[in-house]
Amino acid sequence: MKKAMILAVILILCIAGFTAGAYIKAMGPKKEAETEAFKKAQKEGGFVTMDDYYLYHGNDSYSVVVGKTKSGKKKVIWLPDNKKEKPVIEDSKSGKTRGEILSIVKKQLNPQKIISVKLGMENNVPLWEVTYLDESSRYNYNYYDFKTGEWLKYYRSI
Repeated sequence: MKKAMILAVILILCIAGFTAGAYIKAMGPKKEAETEAFKKAQKEGGFVTMDDYYLYHGNDSYSVVVGKTKSGKKKVIWLPDNKKEKPVIEDSKSGKTRGEILSIVKKQLNPQKIISVKLGMENNVPLWEVTYLDESSRYNYNYYDFKTGEWLKYYRSI
């Protein structure tokens, strides 16, 4: 009985160790992309802190960093994966906050569950992408203009 208990504990610890290792390995590329994006934000936009980081994959891919510059201003920088495109930097105050976008979504759509809210860019327009589940537990994507909060487009019932 004692041997079985010891074997069970060892087996559980091994499974937990393998699971933790797999998770850490899976998150490695995202962490590297985040570190690389912050370095670019420092170089391109004079960022000294990073408050938020978003990885956006639409028509084009962007790393988005929200942080403060040396002067203490909160800024947002969209860093395109395409080296031919230039980064876009906006004052954080010139756009809608995550909370304001969430308020719009909850009021207009009554989602069952919000999956994610992240910054991105489509056709040189900075935007918020909101992923949520509707009352039928189907995935939906809504896109809102960063500056005005206006609805831009959506994908329903995926």
